[in-house]
Parts: sequence; C-alpha cells; structure tokens
Amino acid sequence: MKEFKNKVALITGGANGFGKAFAIEAAKRGMKVILADIDEADLAGTTAVVSNLGAEVLPICADLTLYENVKMTVEKTMATFGQIDVLFCNAGVVPCGDIIHLPARDWDWTVATNLTSHGYFYREVVPIMIRQKTPAHIMGVASIAGILHGIGNNATYSATKHGAVALIEDIRSYFRSNNIDYIGTSVYCPGYVQTDLHHCERHRPDRFKAPDDPYYKSEYYRESLKRVNISIATGIPIDSVGPRLFKAIEDNQMYVLTHPQYIPYIEGRHRGIEADGELPEGGAGNSARDFKGQVALITGAAHGFGFAFAKEAAKRGMKLALVDIMGKKLEEVKAYFAKQNVECMIFEGDTSLYEDVKASVEATMKTYGRIDVLFNNAGVAPVGTIVNLHPRDLEWTVAVNLLGQAYYYREVLPIMIEQGTPANIITTASIAGLIPGFGRNPAYSATKHASVAMSESVWAKLKDLKVDHVKVSIYCPGFVQTNLHHSDDYRPERFAKGDDPHYQSEAYKQGLLALEKSIVTGTPIDPVGPRLFKAMEEGQKYIITHSE
Repeated sequence: MKEFKNKVALITGGANGFGKAFAIEAAKRGMKVILADIDEADLAGTTAVVSNLGAEVLPICADLTLYENVKMTVEKTMATFGQIDVLFCNAGVVPCGDIIHLPARDWDWTVATNLTSHGYFYREVVPIMIRQKTPAHIMGVASIAGILHGIGNNATYSATKHGAVALIEDIRSYFRSNNIDYIGTSVYCPGYVQTDLHHCERHRPDRFKAPDDPYYKSEYYRESLKRVNISIATGIPIDSVGPRLFKAIEDNQMYVLTHPQYIPYIEGRHRGIEADGELPEGGAGNSARDFKGQVALITGAAHGFGFAFAKEAAKRGMKLALVDIMGKKLEEVKAYFAKQNVECMIFEGDTSLYEDVKASVEATMKTYGRIDVLFNNAGVAPVGTIVNLHPRDLEWTVAVNLLGQAYYYREVLPIMIEQGTPANIITTASIAGLIPGFGRNPAYSATKHASVAMSESVWAKLKDLKVDHVKVSIYCPGFVQTNLHHSDDYRPERFAKGDDPHYQSEAYKQGLLALEKSIVTGTPIDPVGPRLFKAMEEGQKYIITHSE
C-alpha cells in the first residue's frame, strides 16, 4: 500500500502511546481516522490533536475486550466512511508480576486485551478488506517480547505477545494461500518505548478488578510496578514511531523491529529450539529418577495424550490425580486403573475456570499431600480461518489452551518449589506453537505459540530463583491419532454452539472434516507416554515428535 490520502485508518488503543503516534502520522498523510479506546479523557485529547491536523476523526469510546463493542466499532466505521483501508490493532496492557504471584484476574484481563480483542478485530475487518479488493494493510502491535525467549518476570505479557505475532503470521499465510496480494500485513515488535503503557491500570474494566486481593498491597507488586515504570520511562522516544510504521506499510514489511540489538537473542532462541528437538546426550534431567510412589496430576486425562501419559505413569508406579471435563469418561478411566490396582483419584472440572483449577489442585494435595509431576495437557481445537472463526470459538480456545494452563502453573509451581524435591511439568503445546501459522486455524496457532512462550517464561523464572529441582518441558507434537477433533463434544455451556447457523454452515462442516482427516492419519499415540517420560529423564525442554 503506497497511497494514503482520503483512505481510512481504524486505530485501536488510539487515545495514547503508539495509537496516538500512528493517528498523528495518518492525519499528516491525509487519512480519515477512527480512534477506538476505553480511555475517554485521553480519547478526547487525541481527537482534538488529530482534528487540528485537518483530519476527519471518529472517536469511539469502548471496552474492546468485549466482542459486541468490537463489532459495533467496525459497524460505526463502515457506516461513517464506507471502507477500512488500514487496521492498526494496537490496544494492549501490561500486568505487573510473574506467573507465581500474578492473580488469575490479571491473566484474564491481559489475555482479553492483548490477544482476544485482536482476534475479534481481525475476524471483523479482514473480510471487509477482502471484499473491497483495493490496497489495504493490517498491522498488529505485539512486542519484542513476542519473538524473544519467554520473560521470567512477566509470563503473561510474553505469552500474549507471542500469540499476537502468531495471529498476524496466520493472516499472512491465509492471504498467500488464497492469492490475496492486495492486503499487506505487519507485526510491530518494539522494545521499550516512552509510551504510557505503565498507566494501563487506570482503565482496567470492572470485571477484571479485584481490589481486595492482597497482592496489590504487597511489596512484590510495588517493586514489579516500579521496574515496569523505569523500563518504559527510559525507553526510546516515541516521536519516530509514526513515520517508521508507515514506512513498514509502504514496504509491506512483516516484522517491524525497533531495537536491532535483540536480533542475536531471537536467532539464539530458534537455534536453541532446533538443538533441543532431539533428545540430548546426557541432558539436564535425571535418568536414574524413580517415579514409583510419586504423584502425577494430569489434565485432559480422560482421553488422548492425557490418558496415554496416565497409563505410562501407572506402569512406573505413580499415584494418579486425573482431571477432565468429561465426567462419565473420567469414571471409566478410573475403573480402568482400579482393575490394575493403581491408586487414582479423579476430579471432574472445567480447566478454563480458575476456581475449578484451584479446587483440583487442592483436592490432589488433600488426597496425596504432594505433586511431583504435572502434565498440563487439556486443550481444544476449534474450526475456522480468520474470515469465519466464530468469536465464541476464539474465546473457548483461549480459555482452555492458554488460561487453563496458566492457572495450573500458578497453583502448582509454588507447591513444587516448596517441596524441594525433583519435580517435572510437561505442558502440551503443538508444533503449531513453534512455526508460523498455516492460515487455517488462527485461534489454535496463537494459543499454542502463547503456551510455548509461557513455559519459556517459567524456565526463566526458575533460573532467576535458582530453583533447579523443578524441570519444565514443552510437548510440541504434530498430528497424532487422538480425539482432538471431537473437542466440540465437551464444550462448557458458556461456549455452547446453540442454534447458531454458523455451526451448520458448509465451511464449518468442511473444516471439521479436514481436521478429522489430519488427526486420524496422524502418527499412532502408543509411543507418546514412554516418549514423554524419556524426555523428563533426559531433561529435554522442547519435545518435538515430528522432525520433518
């Protein structure tokens, strides 16, 4: 895209920071500007600044973590200007705290803002741009934290930014596979810049607030907030951001970096993944470890990887704590292990709900008094490309594949650290969490990239704490013969399909068939359990089963 005069730019998080900088540059180039933001006061101020530059401005004050507000914003834009030529998907927040301390409500807020809201906008705007058939551009704002190794002091931010990068990668892949060459894509990955991101707390929506949580009065929180404030205040000036981003649009530059000093670290992360894809010779694990009598907490345990892991754990003499949303199936699994005289407890629960996660961990501790292995595995696979992904499916996938895993890390890590004995966590991601999107499942790809980054952040945090008795691995399989394509069978009620015609559409049905074909023709599941235990023994971080 080279021409901007009289074109329309929709800017989220448009009241300040990067959004304001982008809006000012857009106005200078003769664009019509929509500013969408939750901050009413700053929105008014930026509207005045942009208007004084001669631009036609539509301000929209709304909480963009709500799908209905995203839809309203896009509809107002189209009703006013009749087109959208540039989408600058920028709204974002930064929480203060690591994965051990940060309250679940902060995870919910950060994921909803930095990841889910971006998915909503792409879902609404991409089809419009495709129909227009005129030059257009989509730019998502992520962070250098979205392509670096996970950040120990802020797993939440790192995970959501990796997810944001993956969404744009998936969109670009979709465009290429469908020969759509008139829409460009970029993802902005800055280091620290002098924005006001550290003031995001002042416009946190009420449903994400927990003012009585003692965390916000803790010394740890105050120190975390101080570190964020200093990092942003000492960042590079924001003045150059607007021109730099428009140059990236003109050049259709995919990855827009502001701090080239990080490039060696990005390269190092990828070399590290490649090097650890095969079992190392004498890794950091303990090949002599005896699992007999130890406790394995397994999520998504009623089928697939979870059941395969449980069977191997039982063979090695472990006590089992099995969690799944499929109560009837879970009872059958319990009966299976009872016949083998395996000590086993079950917990029927929805891992996308923090209260269920907390209760399942408490039940495990009450029954066994310890947790030695966590297989953080529960996951779902939705159906839908960026143009037809239902917002309910996006929410469901994010809740299970990302938030559920985060909740388990938060609850189990402190237990394992305090125990002081050898412990392992294996988190199930996917090969889709390590490579750019295929253009056919943005929600799955984004959540799996986020899952990988979250686990990397845990490594970094454990290193900071000088904790070497807890080992974390990420399982990144390709297609395996599980029943993941039956995820719809165990949707929680709040994500239910109901009578929505989307789920009767031909596109949805074909998507289900394609997913089923990929899974049933995948590799056999039988080797999974032994392979994962071998990885624990060898201290392998990235467990990649499909080297091709």
